[in-house]
Amino acid sequence: AKLSKLEFAMPRYDDFPALNLARRAGEIGGTLPAVLNAANEIAVSAFLEKRMSFPRIWQTVAQVMDRHRSVAQPDLDAILAADQWAREEARRVIAA
Repeated sequence: AKLSKLEFAMPRYDDFPALNLARRAGEIGGTLPAVLNAANEIAVSAFLEKRMSFPRIWQTVAQVMDRHRSVAQPDLDAILAADQWAREEARRVIAA
């Protein structure tokens, strides 16, 4: 297959607010990307189970990320602990 043309445009952050969360996690680094991923998995699961609305996915992830103190240079144990914490925190946010 031949690729004819690629076009790149600035992301529409207002239309897709979760992009800002991903950018923030990438810029800060440390354990924050793991927190984003874990919270997102829990929030998406709750959405698929019809326990919350679609926009609440990114709102939940944002709340969990805001409550996390990122470890700058984590080892595997710190990443796993952040993942577990984020899953529990996301469940608390969703239940509230």
